[in-house]
Amino acid sequence: MFTEITWQDWLAAADPTALTLKAIDRYKASRTFARALEASCYFRGENTAVARKTVLRARKIETRDASGRKRIRSATQDVVGNRIPSGFLFRFVTQQNQYLLSEGVGLPGDIRPRLGADFDQQLELLGEKALLHGTAWGYWNTDHLEVLEAAKNPYSGFLALLDELTGEAMVGIQFWQVSAERPMYVRLFELDGVTLLRRAGDAIDVVQPKRPYLMTVRSDALGESVASQGNYGALPVIPLHANAGHHSELTPAIKAKIDAYDHILSDFADNLDRANDVYWVLNNFAGTTDDVAELLEEINRVKAVANLSDGSGAASTAEPRTIDVPYAARQAALTLLERALYQDYMALDMDALTGGSLTNVAIRAAAANLNLKADRYEWQVRRFVSSLLRLIGCPCEEIRFKRQAIANESETVADIAVMRGDIDHRTALRLNPYIQPEEVEGLLLGDAAPL
Repeated sequence: MFTEITWQDWLAAADPTALTLKAIDRYKASRTFARALEASCYFRGENTAVARKTVLRARKIETRDASGRKRIRSATQDVVGNRIPSGFLFRFVTQQNQYLLSEGVGLPGDIRPRLGADFDQQLELLGEKALLHGTAWGYWNTDHLEVLEAAKNPYSGFLALLDELTGEAMVGIQFWQVSAERPMYVRLFELDGVTLLRRAGDAIDVVQPKRPYLMTVRSDALGESVASQGNYGALPVIPLHANAGHHSELTPAIKAKIDAYDHILSDFADNLDRANDVYWVLNNFAGTTDDVAELLEEINRVKAVANLSDGSGAASTAEPRTIDVPYAARQAALTLLERALYQDYMALDMDALTGGSLTNVAIRAAAANLNLKADRYEWQVRRFVSSLLRLIGCPCEEIRFKRQAIANESETVADIAVMRGDIDHRTALRLNPYIQPEEVEGLLLGDAAPL
């Protein structure tokens, strides 16, 4: 997290607005912001390491000497080759986040309506950004949750000024702009309200003066007026951390393996491009050295190699040949890297869960690491939801998460049949994976109806 400027610096500043802009500039130049942007690139399938990859190619250089005669010599240059990124980070982050949050958050019925209709969807998005950037921020805007990303693009993001004593966020700064040439807007969150600023060059304007977070507007024949206003007991911007270390799930170990995987795959594609056609070996070629130099540049186009003499004195011949690209070592390396990536991230490889005969015990064993990873992540999400409920005056410890279930449903139905003598009809219907919960009561009523 960003700690170059703290809340204590804010309290001591003679001009808080100037310090706000300074904090934004420092944050955009920080390693924290750069890593967050890098994680977003990998999540989109844009490997920044492979994006710089080039291939060394031969080319022809023509010059003329003082007498006007043409000279041809060979040289090499870097050209753009195949750049094939993978989607490992998208797969891993989506799996971890959806495994825990796809079913929403279980809360008591009297609390649930106060969080808004789209709370579960916003929490899913917030969790995704937290896993990518290490920390994401949720702003409770009166009656709904807004997601504040640590880094949305090179011109937009969010930072918090922390209390040096407690580590609590005391001031929040959200900034965004369409492009580098357009004005930058800043939404400043303080304990006593939120202010909207606009920066164009060196000029700073107040677009919206500070207003309280809680406002009730009354409309009548005379127009609109503020009936009441107030603030929360704490800053209504709450962090959701990906883990206890507050770091991105794109760890150096994961990134290094993804880079190695993508480089090997891209190099393999380059080799295929260079060797995908027949080439010709010209024996006893009677050309000059300049002719051979010129041929070096054309080799990728005409697929020919000149052999000046094979020593036999025989006539010139042409032999078609092909290049067999070695792939066994690369395939083994890709397999090992993919396996290591799944193990390091503690993700579930769905390719391992194939076949209708796979038992529930085997499925649970395969998903053991994912469950352990989700346990650590769940505590972070639980802490966020608990903090939000305390903020809005609804403290609650009954916070539940229903994880996605992976099971052999045929085996589950068979187990229900075995247990049928020990459980009632309602329980049997509720446990049946082919029956939706809302269908249970209707099926029970149907059994009780007269024939």
